[in-house]
Amino acid sequence: MPSLRVGKTPSILLAVFLAASPVAGFAATAGQDVWDAAFDSVKKERFIPVELWAGAEWDGARDLKMANAELRFGDREHKEIKGPMEWEHPDTGETLLVYERTNRDEKGGIKLQLFALNEVKNGLGRVSDSSKEGVRTFSGGLKFPVGYWKQGETRQVTEKRYERGRIGTRTEFITITRLDFEYQGVSHCLEFDWLYRDGAKVLDRQTYTYCPGQGMVRQIKH
Repeated sequence: MPSLRVGKTPSILLAVFLAASPVAGFAATAGQDVWDAAFDSVKKERFIPVELWAGAEWDGARDLKMANAELRFGDREHKEIKGPMEWEHPDTGETLLVYERTNRDEKGGIKLQLFALNEVKNGLGRVSDSSKEGVRTFSGGLKFPVGYWKQGETRQVTEKRYERGRIGTRTEFITITRLDFEYQGVSHCLEFDWLYRDGAKVLDRQTYTYCPGQGMVRQIKH
């Protein structure tokens, strides 16, 4: 598999998918208060921290920071998220803080992705995607919402794709379908639809569910 330049020590990370069971006792921890306070039931608005995606502990601060994370999940514990670490984007020259996310298939193949805060600070987007097909890099994406979002809200961004010396664009949409709900006994989970388009052509559509302390717990491909 092609190598990715991540800091001084490339590492293989954690990923997202069907995390099977809730973290025992998580809803009863003292840290639950910060998740309670993040949701405004009157305005139907919620502050979504990066920690919800990473499965990391959150202190309740209303800023967007790349907290330390190390999460393994999936029905075979075959996915990991790890970071953050510095990475130099080979096409833009920027030095970014990124998380690594890996997914190991049953045949031993590895898909490695890097995620960073996008330029408009409304989400995490892919900046690199490496698999047996090769390495592609991106900027400006929106794969997970962060910051203040409202129930039912839809946002879109134009993602740039750098591949074989060419720059292309795709459009990513996120729609919040359930802003704050209980899933398998865990409070303050988030559900959203993600849509990926090339012009009018739909390339991919997924529905994701994330829960505090667990990261992604459900993924539905449409």
